[in-house]
Amino acid sequence: MDIDQFIPSIISLLVTLTLIIVFDFLFRKRNLFSREKIIQQLIFVVIFIIGILFIVFTLPINVEDKNLVLTLVSIVIGAIIAFSSTTFVTNAMAGIMLRLIHPFRVGDFIKTDDTFGRVTETYFLHTQVQSMDRDLITIPNMTLVSKPLKTIRSSGTIIKVSVSLGYNIPRKDIEKNLLKAAEITGLENPFVHIEKLGDFSISYKVGGLLRDIEGMITARSDFKKNVIDSLHNSDIEIVSPTYMNQRVFSEDYVCMPPKETGGEEKEKVPEIKTEEIIFDKAILAQMLDRIYTTADGLSTRRKSMEDKIKEIKDEKTRNEMKELLGLLAQREEEIKPMIQNLKDFPDITSLPDEKDDTYIEALVDAEKNLTLLDNRHSDIERKIAKALEKQS
Repeated sequence: MDIDQFIPSIISLLVTLTLIIVFDFLFRKRNLFSREKIIQQLIFVVIFIIGILFIVFTLPINVEDKNLVLTLVSIVIGAIIAFSSTTFVTNAMAGIMLRLIHPFRVGDFIKTDDTFGRVTETYFLHTQVQSMDRDLITIPNMTLVSKPLKTIRSSGTIIKVSVSLGYNIPRKDIEKNLLKAAEITGLENPFVHIEKLGDFSISYKVGGLLRDIEGMITARSDFKKNVIDSLHNSDIEIVSPTYMNQRVFSEDYVCMPPKETGGEEKEKVPEIKTEEIIFDKAILAQMLDRIYTTADGLSTRRKSMEDKIKEIKDEKTRNEMKELLGLLAQREEEIKPMIQNLKDFPDITSLPDEKDDTYIEALVDAEKNLTLLDNRHSDIERKIAKALEKQS
């Protein structure tokens, strides 16, 4: 068999490899579909399957042999699907479903089963979450689809604390101090509910709306501290009456820590938030997603402003707006190298710890410049809207 007869097949193979290399370059260096890992992986799968089909069809064999090869390939693929139907196919379909319903995004807090953390990456077959222990946990997409999934909204979440107190303490005094603790914590619309009337105590639940979910872990701890302090400052014991009946102390003993004197130093608040240590990778991933989203929208916003400027009748005002847009376009070109520098880094979750400082510096610098540019866009948008409103 002449080697020339294999040239079409060789060309098909080379084209397939070239497409894979090109798209890999676009995904890694040009950040194409950077926030859509599922789309990246689907593109590779499609290229691979189409490449195999072209290679088979261009082989210098008769139709019967081609059908035999295709049948063999189909059997192999079918066997792979059959043996991995509970893993690969189900997770792949779940990944597509998550892409369609979009229940969360990078940086969101999610909880499923016993896993709680912040999303760092979303892939075709799995989702990566950074847990409370700072570990990266891989969750199969099928788990996120088949089991209840809790996503904490960026607009805020309810945090609450439960405490059991005796029947001998006036309910109104307890509610007043619990609400005071919620207000000190900075919760909005605080509430107090009675959960249970027990044999020896009443179970109270106090909660409120926390707007800043970035500091949720610290806020939950501070809330509990404030509940303890508020009740103790009002001479209310946080102890079960059953325990009181069993303890062997004098009748005038009070189960509370001694009150602090004015001369003692106040407890120092740590400069670094707990969340910044626990969810470091997730926070970086969220910052990167925010940077790319802002950068991608700048050119679209500028194009929209260009269309609106054409509607301004006053020539002087129109020229001023065009000049401002020209400066914006120039500034966008200056920021592009910063964005490209971020794209040249490896994935955040695979970034070595010693590279974190360099990466954070690049992220902060890019976000700072993008925020300034975004504010300039907003200022010009307001000026254009004001000019159009004035002439109407």
